[in-house]
Amino acid sequence: MSPPAVPDLSILVCAYNMARELPRTLLSLSHRYQRGTDGLDWEVVVLDNGSEPPVDAAALQAACPGVRVVRPDTFEVSPAAAINAAMRSLRGRMLGLWIDGARLASPGIVGHAIEAWRTDPGKVIGSLAFHLGPDVQMRTVGQGYDADAEDTLLRSVPWRQDGYRLFEISVLAGSSSGGWFGCINESNGLFMDRSLWETLGGLDERFKAPGGGFVNLDLWERAVAASGGQPWIILGEGTFHQVHGGVATNGPREDREAMRAEYAKIHGRPWAQVVYRAQYVGELDHTRFASGQPSALEPLRRVHSVRQRHFRVGLPPTTLARIQRATLATRYKGLRLAKNPFDLALYLRLLGTLRPATIIEVGTSEGGSAVWLLDQCRALGLAATRVISIDINPPSCDLPGIELCAGDAYHPEDTFPVALLESAPRPWLVIEDSAHTYASTTAVLRFFERRLKAGDHLVVEDGVLSDLAGEGYRALEDGPNRAVAEFLGRVGQRFSIDETQCDFYGPNVTYAPNAWLRCN
Repeated sequence: MSPPAVPDLSILVCAYNMARELPRTLLSLSHRYQRGTDGLDWEVVVLDNGSEPPVDAAALQAACPGVRVVRPDTFEVSPAAAINAAMRSLRGRMLGLWIDGARLASPGIVGHAIEAWRTDPGKVIGSLAFHLGPDVQMRTVGQGYDADAEDTLLRSVPWRQDGYRLFEISVLAGSSSGGWFGCINESNGLFMDRSLWETLGGLDERFKAPGGGFVNLDLWERAVAASGGQPWIILGEGTFHQVHGGVATNGPREDREAMRAEYAKIHGRPWAQVVYRAQYVGELDHTRFASGQPSALEPLRRVHSVRQRHFRVGLPPTTLARIQRATLATRYKGLRLAKNPFDLALYLRLLGTLRPATIIEVGTSEGGSAVWLLDQCRALGLAATRVISIDINPPSCDLPGIELCAGDAYHPEDTFPVALLESAPRPWLVIEDSAHTYASTTAVLRFFERRLKAGDHLVVEDGVLSDLAGEGYRALEDGPNRAVAEFLGRVGQRFSIDETQCDFYGPNVTYAPNAWLRCN
């Protein structure tokens, strides 16, 4: 009997208590899911590092026919030693490692990895990492993002038929925040020639932290060095992290700091970003390029997300900058209006459904927006709607039908016309559009928090400033968004984000991201 053929590639998937996530990962690594692999042969082996109950190999066959499961004789919280032992038992000339078995693969990752290996087998091959969800899971998990939320998200796209749709419901992981042409800190879909793995000695078993700590970062660093600082990076492909309670991704900051300290103790120096000059394999279409393109402003944000929703405005930076220039020049009846076309349409939509009896505007400028709001109400047949506009320096001109009041957004309790407001008929539409700072926005939100009643609406404008380039915008330090995030964290379910408004033209295509709010 002839010996079994040696596969081109052996992929080891490390798993611990991933009954929900593991079958999806294995499906994404199966022959029927991966594309561009005609004539290629690879095996998938699961390392069950102590799952309770143990991984059932037979139950996984439907997801990935031919998959094998191995279990070490003893279990440690770090999988390093078990992975090294399992790697020695694999048959492939090329090895792949999924150190976190909760990571789905895009459909071309195997074919492009083998293409790179055949071109230059002396180099390690890495892929970018993404997190499922609206933001990295280090933040969204604390906001309630869990398995149920993720299952709903995955059902929103036909990823089983087209794995590239996963790019639509994910964001770059922190380790890949530099994007397609930056330098990644680690690879969670890692490939290399068997001889390179053996030269490296596999994973460094001195890493004892739960989940291995920085052991994967250490492996990538050493593999890049052994590749002459010229690793392969697969363009247009990636791995997508499913939430599963892992210590590195879903654990508290304290755990990650302990991992960082372990690395420093082993190496005698702090961990530092690996810098290299990559070789590229693969291809990028528009959707995948956009998903893996980092925002220059993202690291400068003071707040990223709330209630599992990112604050990012869903418009390209160049388009948004052009809209902003035109918005600042927009006038109505000769008065400064300064509202973008999306929000003008969204306000008109809200006026038609809410039919407010009172509109309270904080921040008047020349009064253009107050006049526009009143005119739209009249056009909708809302003959009794009142507009109360408050500004620290209200315009001196007469605006028929509009009550102009002096008030300081930083000190609303002392300066706002409380008696006038308390007698105003409901429902209310309150628009906070004053100084755009954290202090002023917070003060206005606190003032109205206890005064708003079920059915009232509240809009906090200009969170978009976090998406606009310029020192003037940076000086505001995400004021509106920070205030909205804290407000929503404080009020619980009494207020909800009106997603039908925020996302009517696309995810947060508005100057009030996550800030069209409804009092319940």
